[in-house]
Amino acid sequence: MSKTYYTLAVRRNGYWEVDFGDYDREVVESEREDSLSHFVYSKDMKIVKSADDQASIESAVAKLNK
Repeated sequence: MSKTYYTLAVRRNGYWEVDFGDYDREVVESEREDSLSHFVYSKDMKIVKSADDQASIESAVAKLNK
């Protein structure tokens, strides 16, 4: 049985890609806040939820690029 996985997706050069992930949304939100203070604008970051297998994670991020 898969667990819920949260992925921080970041838009670079017009495309969304996986930047960071964890089973705990609060950990991903913390990473998002750290990224905001360094180099990324909030409009270029999203947290997506999926199953914890690689195919599901990639599919969730790919949907952002459609």
